[in-house]
Amino acid sequence: MDLKLEKTAGEKNSDVIIRQMLSEILTGLKTKLVQPVLEENNKIADQLKDLREQEQTDIAVLKENLAALDARMKQLPLVVLAALRDVINQIGEGSQNDD
Repeated sequence: MDLKLEKTAGEKNSDVIIRQMLSEILTGLKTKLVQPVLEENNKIADQLKDLREQEQTDIAVLKENLAALDARMKQLPLVVLAALRDVINQIGEGSQNDD
């Protein structure tokens, strides 16, 4: 039983052709299937990055607005008290003029 391990020239040529075909198939798969998915993933990643940046900007503006509102709320009791004082003074002046 003598096994023949050497390939003939025709077998070598068919191996080369098979390798070339496989290479073309894999290149086509990459071009037609993988590359579009990668490009779409990159677009989505860029959109997510833009959304995160916009969200951070919006949060910063919201914090500023909340700080301004907090400052106004702290001043509100003083405004109410000042208004009451002014009303009382006006009433007092009106009753003094009636006498």
